[in-house]
Amino acid sequence: MTASERVATLASFFSCSPEEAGRVDAATRLVHYRHKDILAHQGDLGSALWIVLAGRAQLQIIGIDGQVKLLASHGPGELFGAFPSERIVISDIVVQNRLSVLEIPTAKMTLLLQEEARIGSGLSRILGRQYNAVLDRMAARITLTANGRVYAELLQEAGEEGRISPPPVISALALSAQTTRETGSRAINALERRGIIRRDDDQLKILSRSLLEELVI
Repeated sequence: MTASERVATLASFFSCSPEEAGRVDAATRLVHYRHKDILAHQGDLGSALWIVLAGRAQLQIIGIDGQVKLLASHGPGELFGAFPSERIVISDIVVQNRLSVLEIPTAKMTLLLQEEARIGSGLSRILGRQYNAVLDRMAARITLTANGRVYAELLQEAGEEGRISPPPVISALALSAQTTRETGSRAINALERRGIIRRDDDQLKILSRSLLEELVI
């Protein structure tokens, strides 16, 4: 990604001018992570924010039963990390598939927000959307079946294009849906048998969005 592409992305992300986005870009660094890389461990001092360009990061904690639990999941167009000040990280931050982010020190972001009101306004809208996504996931956990949660996560990750490239790791998808890998695998295999999705080494493609939406129960 070129500098001009990053600036354009940030201007859209924060709903600000290219000049304001350029100030954010100058304070960040572009970083690429591989599957299962860990950005931070539970108990570390968090001092950075990450703006997701591609891929997904999961915030994972160990429950009282000793099992890994999903606290949150962040994908393209979202922001996570230590904010508004440095703080102790409450979970492991683990990469799903691969991840491309713009990393910015918390202190630099705080300073930018003090100096650029439009960036702060854009950030408030981003955090509002993320708050609603957390509520949606909590509601799904209470009201949907395990398969329904897998299908809901699949729809969310595929977005309007209806594709995920590279294809999702089943264990990570299942964790996002708060279910087991075995349940996630059976749910995905059932979709393939019915011709609702197609999966290969390069991507997972939703062939019938309407049929998949009907299974979110």
